Amino acid sequence: MRVLCRILAVIVCCVVGAVWSPTVACFLALVFVFFFKRFLEAALVGLFLDALYAAPEPRWFEFQFIYTATALAGVLIIEILKKRIRFYN
Repeated sequence: MRVLCRILAVIVCCVVGAVWSPTVACFLALVFVFFFKRFLEAALVGLFLDALYAAPEPRWFEFQFIYTATALAGVLIIEILKKRIRFYN
């Protein structure tokens, strides 16, 4: 059942990113990182969003993988915070 919920969460993030807004989809993936244990699929969602919307960003030295980097940094930060929060367990 948990695997099905994780797959459904990834599908929801990808559909929201494709139809509505990639920023909302990235934020939603980070929310799912908090709900699921080791939700590394958020990086896949970021990679999917970069495949759809990637463009060289001149402010970031022509870096293209903004959503993937944001997802990986968010997963890392949230995983560290989850270990330090008492009520999370």
